[in-house]
Amino acid sequence: MARDTSNFTIRDEELAKALEITVEELEKIIRFFESDPNDEWELREKDHYIYINRNYKERIFAEHGAFAIAKYMDSVEPKSFWATIIEFITRHKEKLRNAFVRRKIHENCSSLTLRNNRHFLSKKDAVNIFCTSYARLNRAFDAIQSSGQPLEKFKDFDDFDGVRYYSLSGFYRLGKELSQSLTVKDRREWCKALEVVGEKAFKLIISAEESRKKEIEKAKNAAKDRDRKTCQITLIQSSRAHKFDLAAHHIYSDKAYPDLAACVDNLITLNEEIHKEFHTWNGGTRVSCTADDMINFIMERYPDAEEVLLKLYRVKSVFGHHQPTAASGRRSFPPAA
Repeated sequence: MARDTSNFTIRDEELAKALEITVEELEKIIRFFESDPNDEWELREKDHYIYINRNYKERIFAEHGAFAIAKYMDSVEPKSFWATIIEFITRHKEKLRNAFVRRKIHENCSSLTLRNNRHFLSKKDAVNIFCTSYARLNRAFDAIQSSGQPLEKFKDFDDFDGVRYYSLSGFYRLGKELSQSLTVKDRREWCKALEVVGEKAFKLIISAEESRKKEIEKAKNAAKDRDRKTCQITLIQSSRAHKFDLAAHHIYSDKAYPDLAACVDNLITLNEEIHKEFHTWNGGTRVSCTADDMINFIMERYPDAEEVLLKLYRVKSVFGHHQPTAASGRRSFPPAA
């Protein structure tokens, strides 16, 4: 079992900078601590610090290790470093908290969806990000609604298929309310940080998703060019004589297998009517699918389509080992218009 090192977060170069000394000078101080095990100064490995790289003497300190260094410097230097190290530790804690806030957002944003030119987040994800309960979030919502500036439906919140969603503007309003009304200081500070850290984090997530959609669209167009605008089941080409819309279908669905979503080899071109027929047969567009699903569909509905089976088995041999990121491949909100 890996040893817990979560208390060691202050790199030696960060500590040296805060104390206005060089890393080499910090190393001399550490050597002094270690020179006499019987003196009053104590700095122990695995307690006050750990090594990142022992050969290069790169260390990472716990807070009490940083305080021990500062206390020693206070005793030998005319300038007091105590206030400096207190301020440094406070800023460092804030930086760590912000990092945890960012991680919480990234781990709980799967419901983020664009509706009416606004990004909405499910109530479940909001509860997880705020680290609160449904009941407490409801009280925050009610408090805002009874104020002079209530949240507006369709703008700040909405209900999709009976599930409550908040737009990012509504999410930030809820965070502000919680940052002012929660009784525990740490929880208030967490929600306060969400307003600053969250805005940048969501901006990056949304930007990455937009880039991903462009890559998927690019892959779909490439697949259509590769297949010469031809339905791979009927082998009929979309043309003036045979007019039909051509769909680029993800053999392994893009929601359950996002790592394959922009891969041209995971796309097959189908007559749009057949594409709709497949998804109806498979249980709807929100149900994930694999090569096996398409193979079974073809064997049942288009048993003479031999060439496409060969292609599907080839794709299965390449991607069949991939595991879905979600068990069902379902999403809790309707597709964006």
